[in-house]
Amino acid sequence: MNILFSQHVTDKMPSGLMILNREGMITGHNPASDRIFEDSEVTNRLLQELVRESHALEELLDRCLNTGEVFSRIEFNVPMRSGIDKRIGINLSPIISPGGQIEGAICLLSDLTEIVELQNQIKLKENFAALGEMSAGIAHEFKNSIATILGYAQMSKVEMDVATLQNYAREIHKESQALSNMITDFLNFARPVMASIYDVDLIELLKTVIGDVKTLRPGDYEVQFVVSGDALVPCDATLIRQSFLNLLINATEALEAKGHISVHVDAPAERDHVRVLVEDNGRGIPAHLISKIFFPFFTTKAQGTGLGLALVQKILVAHNGRIEVQSSEGKGTRFTVTLPKKNEGFADN
Repeated sequence: MNILFSQHVTDKMPSGLMILNREGMITGHNPASDRIFEDSEVTNRLLQELVRESHALEELLDRCLNTGEVFSRIEFNVPMRSGIDKRIGINLSPIISPGGQIEGAICLLSDLTEIVELQNQIKLKENFAALGEMSAGIAHEFKNSIATILGYAQMSKVEMDVATLQNYAREIHKESQALSNMITDFLNFARPVMASIYDVDLIELLKTVIGDVKTLRPGDYEVQFVVSGDALVPCDATLIRQSFLNLLINATEALEAKGHISVHVDAPAERDHVRVLVEDNGRGIPAHLISKIFFPFFTTKAQGTGLGLALVQKILVAHNGRIEVQSSEGKGTRFTVTLPKKNEGFADN
């Protein structure tokens, strides 16, 4: 009865189910697996033979079958007869005997193709929206600077005083330099992030960044540095340093009178990621602007291109990390940066 019930349940499951032996060979599967692999014969085949990223899946299987490690929703591409890949999510769990021996693995499969397509459509719409914001920002900056340059140029035609003309020339040069800087910043933002990934002690890196900020932005404020756990992170030290330097400089610029900034590294050993909280007690961000602060060319400052936080987010996403913000106007702002402890490769950007 239990065997029949179990088979009935697995046959009706919408997700694929496969049983693997110690060698990673498929010894059993349910009908949903056939649908995912378009009725290809999968019994007695190695699981990694069915996906494009065979070496990566083989490595995960080895870890599951040898150490008992569990993996959740690792995504792979499956070649289809149509020539278009199917995107699947794979969960791996070891099968452990009553005596504690690993006898094989259970593999759960989910067809993520439609979800990925929907995500891509949403991302495309977001990219178009961001492009619109970016174009508006560029146009606004160019319009202001060119109007200033033209104004001083026209006044120079009728001005006879040498000192005044020299002042006009300085202003024209300043605006021209601002335009040049904006174009440079934009090109830096637009090009793909190139990185050299090494294991970096994030605590030591942050100590250096805090020292740099105090030198670059002297003032009547204090920076508290709190560490919980070790924080060895695979990353590009230069890019991550640039990101935290940007966040801390923003924090100093948000302070009013005597201010306080805290940097808290939260990295318990059992967690697979490191969190860094950068918090200030400055003027905060109005609620209606929080959703826009990572948009290119969006800024609330009188000076600056508005590319700083956009570039920070781009760098962190490329490291398979993320950045979140919480703010209360008049009370302060907290940025939470999350980075993986394991090298997950460099994300497309």
